[in-house]
Amino acid sequence: MNNKIGLYEEKTHKGKQWRVRWFGRYDPNTGQQKRYGKTFSLKKDAEQFIEDRKAEFKKGAPRDPSTETLQDYCLWWLQYRAKGQALRPATIVLYETTIVRLCHHFGAATLLRQITAQGAEMFLAELQSMKGDKPLSSWTRHQVLRQCKTLFGDAEDREFIARNPFRKIKGPKTSVSPWYYLNRGEYRELLNVTPSMRERSLYALYYTAGLRLSEAVTIRWADIDFGTGQVNVVRYAGTETLPPFDIKDNERRSIPLPRQTIDLLLEVQAEAPDNVPYALMTKRRYERVITNWQECRAAGRSWRNRNYANNVLIQFKERSQRAGIRPGGKTLTIHTLRKCCCQNWIQDGQPINVVMKLMGHSNIATTEKYYSQFTAEQRSQVAATATARLQVADND
Repeated sequence: MNNKIGLYEEKTHKGKQWRVRWFGRYDPNTGQQKRYGKTFSLKKDAEQFIEDRKAEFKKGAPRDPSTETLQDYCLWWLQYRAKGQALRPATIVLYETTIVRLCHHFGAATLLRQITAQGAEMFLAELQSMKGDKPLSSWTRHQVLRQCKTLFGDAEDREFIARNPFRKIKGPKTSVSPWYYLNRGEYRELLNVTPSMRERSLYALYYTAGLRLSEAVTIRWADIDFGTGQVNVVRYAGTETLPPFDIKDNERRSIPLPRQTIDLLLEVQAEAPDNVPYALMTKRRYERVITNWQECRAAGRSWRNRNYANNVLIQFKERSQRAGIRPGGKTLTIHTLRKCCCQNWIQDGQPINVVMKLMGHSNIATTEKYYSQFTAEQRSQVAATATARLQVADND
């Protein structure tokens, strides 16, 4: 095989130019190696191109330039990933959005190998919301970068490109927004002003079991073990009659419930409608969910966990205001109740690795960074402990 990369001076109607030529694989139809070339106006650019190509070939990059377009590769990759690795519907939607952003910025017909590291940096710097009216948050930018690294990393592994243009780009620094810690007294007041037993049970599962919004809404009676006092979060495949439910990170977990939460669930069970498998879903909502599921199946649309919930956040905000809870500009949502549960477990002395498992996190850094913060209660406890120790020292 001829591995030579040559530099030739050419005279054209544009003046003197420099052309780099190299050989690729053998063409089975002719028995000859394929020949490729690239023209430069400046000799130094041609020489730099040769050095770059030699370095790429030494690392094992293909000698034949890929003709794979950005759009064709991304669509093929998404289909491959979705089928081969069982991506969650919500994850697929996020990748689809990133692919739309890439094709809009670079052009759908752009060759994959033409996207450079400099172009990748410009793409990230110019990211805006899908409506194009405002820049993206640092968290969303970090998410897009992570997905691009995965997309182009697989392209590099499959030798569609010589190197991943996103590989060395560092993500933006993400700040953790302060969230409002709902203490146990405020939680009890929230339950007091909540009229329905079903809603109280939902808030209890968020605050005392750390369930995600969709996990609590879709809990089935079969998932609650009243004998051992625990709730099981499990994944369900879709059937002809019931939609699927996907667990984040696909990890089943069991969470012990306090007596007060068990009692609330028992009261709901006593008045539960017949033939509704979901513990905290009304008959009307259940029928709406089944109708939506049948429509999704008929249209070939993916089902997402958020399709289960309805008006939960709106109702929670109304109840919080009635309970006199004033977050003071800090974040207070249903998800905040889950964070409060994590905070309570940590303050009660549970080891952080145990809390991580109960929360369903795959990385302990997530538990520490986003679900734990220094609260006023902890500050008071530290002060009280220090005072008590000083008193003991004085008495000694």
